[in-house]
Amino acid sequence: MYALRTFIHPQGTRVRVRRGRFPIDPALVGREGLVVFLDDYRPGRYGVVLDGEEERRDFAEDELERASA
Repeated sequence: MYALRTFIHPQGTRVRVRRGRFPIDPALVGREGLVVFLDDYRPGRYGVVLDGEEERRDFAEDELERASA
């Protein structure tokens, strides 16, 4: 049996970086950005462009929370 995995943060969602289960640069915690990429081959991984940056960064699902509008 196969399980269908869905993304809890769809592309275009504003998110905020938080501490997850893996070590993360403390300077990133609390920063906000936009989900720009979802990878079907790596469920639970998100490509996010943080405010003020141009390059995409990859985050695990537990490292992100929805930002208030």
